[in-house]
Amino acid sequence: MTMGASKSEPTRQVGVFRPEAVAHLPAIRTAEMERFCWIVGDWNYENHVAPTRVSPGYSDIGRCSFSLCERSGWICIVEPDGVNVRNITYDPLSQQWIYLVTRGSYGLLRSSEGWIRDRIVFVGSMTMVGINCEWRMTWTKQHKDSFGFTNEELLDDGSWAYIDEWRFTRR
Repeated sequence: MTMGASKSEPTRQVGVFRPEAVAHLPAIRTAEMERFCWIVGDWNYENHVAPTRVSPGYSDIGRCSFSLCERSGWICIVEPDGVNVRNITYDPLSQQWIYLVTRGSYGLLRSSEGWIRDRIVFVGSMTMVGINCEWRMTWTKQHKDSFGFTNEELLDDGSWAYIDEWRFTRR
């Protein structure tokens, strides 16, 4: 970093990245985002939830859509009203994938290993139905028209407990 003019107040000197040091970052992000572009489109899903000591197991079905929000560098979930909600991106500075949830449940999960063949694992803090927990999502791409992920919660003993599984097929 070096000192330079603030974007909002050019007379103020602030810390800025040297252009030559960050010039390559957009190309890295674009190349990594290509690895997730297969998800763009319309999907049917099934969500299978395991029974717990306080609730029965159940299955749900529905539809969802993903879009590539190119200007912002995110894969977005498309809401029923057409609004794009940022969901997945790649941060070239930390070399991590980021999974963001901001509606209903709240969390920021990261994957530092990224895609290994057809699998990526996100881990991080999540707030589900008002309860804070450590969460793991393991995504598996079967092929361009089918993928799924499994959610698990970190228990006090350090083991991971299965929560639910989501299966997606392209519409």
